[in-house]
Amino acid sequence: MTLKTEDSRVNVLLRLVGLVFLGLGASMTYLTYSEAAQADLAPQIVPVFYLVSIMLVIVGLVVAVAEFK
Repeated sequence: MTLKTEDSRVNVLLRLVGLVFLGLGASMTYLTYSEAAQADLAPQIVPVFYLVSIMLVIVGLVVAVAEFK
């Protein structure tokens, strides 16, 4: 298997995007948890924020381990 520079750059870019999504999801989970604990957040929207943050974490993990071909 030969490694082309264009392919390796795309792989690095995809992994960086995956890590960004993973970080966004993790930080959104933390902030939602801390705001919900202080009761500053409306209780109806907390599950939506958790769902969005879980989806961001899952997408981040998938992209971080994906192989571009």
